[in-house]
Amino acid sequence: MDLRDLLGKSFDCACGRRHTVPTEHLVFDAAAIARLIAAAPAYVPHPDYLILADRRTYEVAGRLLEEALKKEGAPVRHFIVPDPGGESPVTDDTTRDLILSRAPPAEMYIAAGSGVVNDLTKWVACERKKPFMTLATAASMNGYASANVSATIHGLKVLFHAQASKGVFAVPAVIEDAPFDLTAAGLGDVVAKAVSSADWKLNQLLFDEYYCQFSVDLLKDLEPVYLNHPEKIRKRDPEAISALFHALFWSSVAMTITGTSSPASGGEHLVSHTLDMYAAAKGLQHDLHGKQVGVGTILSAALYDRILRMERPSIRNAPSDIDRSFWGPLTGIVEAEYRKKLPKLDLAARKLSRPKTWDMLRTRLQKNLLSPSTLKSCLKQAGAAHKVGDIHIDGKSIAPELFLQVWKNARQMRERFTVLDLAVLVGIMPEQADDILAEWVLA
Repeated sequence: MDLRDLLGKSFDCACGRRHTVPTEHLVFDAAAIARLIAAAPAYVPHPDYLILADRRTYEVAGRLLEEALKKEGAPVRHFIVPDPGGESPVTDDTTRDLILSRAPPAEMYIAAGSGVVNDLTKWVACERKKPFMTLATAASMNGYASANVSATIHGLKVLFHAQASKGVFAVPAVIEDAPFDLTAAGLGDVVAKAVSSADWKLNQLLFDEYYCQFSVDLLKDLEPVYLNHPEKIRKRDPEAISALFHALFWSSVAMTITGTSSPASGGEHLVSHTLDMYAAAKGLQHDLHGKQVGVGTILSAALYDRILRMERPSIRNAPSDIDRSFWGPLTGIVEAEYRKKLPKLDLAARKLSRPKTWDMLRTRLQKNLLSPSTLKSCLKQAGAAHKVGDIHIDGKSIAPELFLQVWKNARQMRERFTVLDLAVLVGIMPEQADDILAEWVLA
């Protein structure tokens, strides 16, 4: 099956739902800018474009796009998303409000950038009820065709539905030449599927929640290129970078067609979100999302490895309160989220106490998992973040003690049930947290 045949189409799935892929164009080609310009008029009553970029991505791609549009006689302007405190832009309600108040209106918005720029553009376009397209600048994250926005609102990292891009366009040379930290972060984001899909399956098995195997399998033909030969990512091999970019794209499609981030986001993402929230509350700069996710993925795989080797765990109840000393000024909003999870934690504890449920769970979850050693080796050989020292806050390596606290408390910040919660119910977390951290991500 050629996945490109799904673009802009609706189809019935074995999961029982009818899926729709709202993104109609995926172009990974030297002529991507020309192809974007040719495609854009179909979505607007008349040509009128606003390019959103940061100061770096405007120079890499935004300026070229603006000049090309002007040559076609199309009205086009650009807006540079500011860097707060001289650092990179962030996706939060403050930045959104700034763009809405200062950026001129347009019939179509075009994101020239990667994660933050793409999320802010889809957010603003949705607020103004206009379509948007994306000129990608890095294989750094899996949100290009996702309708979701990952943002910080009132200090809490949230995920909400906006709209998907009408088309994603990328010039291969730009993606290959992107800062390597961004590419390595993209690998960290995409390998998370090995554990996030297990978390999703876990919710189906315990709570009869919706699950779609088709969306989990979307990347299976692309994965061997970077999983089996991660050194090609480090060498910026065109085939490997292309496979990574396309895997990130189809990962975002999986989230859009299922209406949930679960195909690509589980407990490992909660670790990254918690790091973001901690840094923001302290007025500090957090690290790249995919770097944080990659380390979180190794740890989630390590948890699954220990959990699924347990024959008959003694199930206990999860704590009813969050760690207020860790969350500090964020305690109120995190506590509200955790309260929503408590009924699910109670139900999970009751079900897991039944031997038949535990045996079934162990058998079914093994199918989608990769070992922590496989994931760590892949990230390490690729030159990606694979240990705590690779993660930075305000430009300095995070202290292992702080990272440990983040990992222990990450499960509290969202209602979603993940391996982090399962590890608490079976008695692995927080008791074995220090040992697991030392074994897998301290060196």
